[in-house]
Amino acid sequence: MADTAVTISPKKVFIESNPERLNGATIRYNIKSADVAYGSGSTDTVTMTLGTTAAFWVVNKAFALVQTAFAGTGGLSIQVGITGTAAAFLPATSVLSAGLIQASTGMNTVNTVASAKGTSAATIKAVFTNSVSDSPSALTAGEVDVYLNLIDLSRLA
Repeated sequence: MADTAVTISPKKVFIESNPERLNGATIRYNIKSADVAYGSGSTDTVTMTLGTTAAFWVVNKAFALVQTAFAGTGGLSIQVGITGTAAAFLPATSVLSAGLIQASTGMNTVNTVASAKGTSAATIKAVFTNSVSDSPSALTAGEVDVYLNLIDLSRLA
């Protein structure tokens, strides 16, 4: 199993406007299959750096929407979190079908509350794990939007 590290293009990071904020998302990351089409093994992973939090932060809501099912590999999942806790915000979930991805406790929460806050900056990451056949480099389609309600707590004081 090999891991390929990539960084999301700034053109695919969006500070959300009022309609999205009303639904609990301050930031959106758009990830397409071409962004993670790396590796050659059937159990390879692609770790995408999405950004960095402020020094004093919390993520209190997280969800993802698979707009287009990922195709070209036998099994592919995404989990979203920070360095050291890969599934802090969203647990590993398949992206082979379109639809909503959320923590088991619902869309208005995060997967691991204790890991969704910090008093020092953290790197936000999405980890794509290939699990069955082919590899992430064989992807031919797919698009997912990851939504987070990321709050800089120092701005509230």
